[in-house]
Amino acid sequence: MLPNARASVSAGVILEQRDDGGKKSDRNIQAVLYNLSVSQPLFRWGEYSKNYQVSKLAHAISERNVEETRRLLAVDLRRRYFDWVIASGSLSLARKNLDELNKHLAFAKKQVEDGFAASTASGLIVAQITTAEISIQRLESDRNILAGNFARLAGVSVDKLPKAVSELPKPPEIDAVVKALSMNTPGESSVRLQNAEDSVRMETLRYQVEKTRLKPKLGLNLSVGQDNRTPDNNVLGPKALVTSWSALATVDWQLFDGFSAKAAQRASLARLRSYEEDLDMVAKQDADERRADVSKLQLSWRNLQQAEIIFTAAKSSVNAADKDVAAGWVPASEADLLRQGADAALQSVNVARADFYTTLATYFSNRGVDPALQVAAR
Repeated sequence: MLPNARASVSAGVILEQRDDGGKKSDRNIQAVLYNLSVSQPLFRWGEYSKNYQVSKLAHAISERNVEETRRLLAVDLRRRYFDWVIASGSLSLARKNLDELNKHLAFAKKQVEDGFAASTASGLIVAQITTAEISIQRLESDRNILAGNFARLAGVSVDKLPKAVSELPKPPEIDAVVKALSMNTPGESSVRLQNAEDSVRMETLRYQVEKTRLKPKLGLNLSVGQDNRTPDNNVLGPKALVTSWSALATVDWQLFDGFSAKAAQRASLARLRSYEEDLDMVAKQDADERRADVSKLQLSWRNLQQAEIIFTAAKSSVNAADKDVAAGWVPASEADLLRQGADAALQSVNVARADFYTTLATYFSNRGVDPALQVAAR
């Protein structure tokens, strides 16, 4: 939409050799030849302004895609962190169970030595220990792979990762808030939906531009130049350095292009209809996913509440058993068995907490209020 300026300069020596009926003449000219022109479109049926709007929309889509990549990275980092923590907890629980099996094996061997059990009594426990060792080896491999993937995505080496926590913090009590969430609560449109809307706008503008291909376009051209030529356009006449000034109104009119303009309009219209169908589909998917986010969050909260109840009960049982053991009312083995159950309940509650934290953060992230990106922006 701005003026188009162009300049060219040539400086040097021109040698002219002429042969006019056997009469030869030479001429040397030291000259500076130049041309400066400025053209300004005046009226092109909005073609340039529409193309400019298309470029702005394309730029907005690119910027949103970059921000969307950052958002998805934050979501993926959370998931990978919790996967690593849960894998570390599973490995720790498996090792504790192996320790208990070794204790049972030692007790079984003692019974065999004392004649209270057959020599084959420890065989089953040995098989369980072998299975547990194989499981631990697999869990170690899985934990190391998850740690490596998390570290690589976070941009640090594995040895720089902090030690995985044994217990994730308990979420605050937000039961009323979670239950009050509505599946139809409006929120910021997703990047996918915004891009689909802009794609429709872009193709609408392109279609409008295509409709102007066979219409006359008006412009203005201003130029000044110096050239070595015959002033009267007589090719046999003497040449001279001529300076020309011009101010011209221009009309550019494509009268016929072999029906390519009509074909371009039809192709653009077909793309527009396709983008409109995509927009309708994305809008429905966006609404369905928002409702699914609420449903997942509420379900995750219910699972967490149940896991918290079981975990609290398991800890209370261990505390009560420890007191009974100290008082001599029950054997220590009973408290150890309850402690194993409490360790399993801890792993289960960690899984439930990780799932809730991930679902909650994803719920906010999908609505354009990801806390990680807000902190990064500050």
